[in-house]
Amino acid sequence: MGWSELREIPNEYSDEVQQIDEQLLKMVTARKNITGTTQYQPPKDVIDKWVKLLDMKEEDIRYVLRSVQPMPQRHYFPREPLQLKSVVPIMKKTIKDSCEYMITHSMQYEGESLVYVEIQYKGNNAERIQMVPHLALEIIGAQIHTTMRHGSRGGGGETQLTFRVIPALPSSLENVRFSLIPSIPELEYKVEEVFLDKQVDFD
Repeated sequence: MGWSELREIPNEYSDEVQQIDEQLLKMVTARKNITGTTQYQPPKDVIDKWVKLLDMKEEDIRYVLRSVQPMPQRHYFPREPLQLKSVVPIMKKTIKDSCEYMITHSMQYEGESLVYVEIQYKGNNAERIQMVPHLALEIIGAQIHTTMRHGSRGGGGETQLTFRVIPALPSSLENVRFSLIPSIPELEYKVEEVFLDKQVDFD
């Protein structure tokens, strides 16, 4: 077979898997009929119990549950934010497991917000640390918000995360609570890798 020919890869499926998939879809439908437009999230102790019982990672469990919530990341996220209206300071800070987490501010656009999170490692040997933040932003308030990782930068013991929030946060955040929860970004969307492995000459 030549390199230009493609071999069709069979798509494995069986009656047993089909029955499981059908049960799964029925349960998702039943859950949505119960919850309606309200988001239901299990408490941390329930998640911990499922981690041990099902031998699953916490971030995998939370990803599955987030995917069946009402409005599960089905909003359209434009390529670029719309017109900037204001900047709302948040300045919420906490320290956990030798890391300082700070939600600094929100850039308020028409219909959406960009929320900025800064993380600094405060433990020993910070110069040898490379943080890999597997985190998603949860917003709890009167309004249901959908969030999506918008970008990240930094290195070593410092990193900054940006989250896109739809609809936009209210101008007053008095009754809004923020949480960072375990989530692997690669499970939420695929990033195309561009390999730069060719010689580049400069004249």
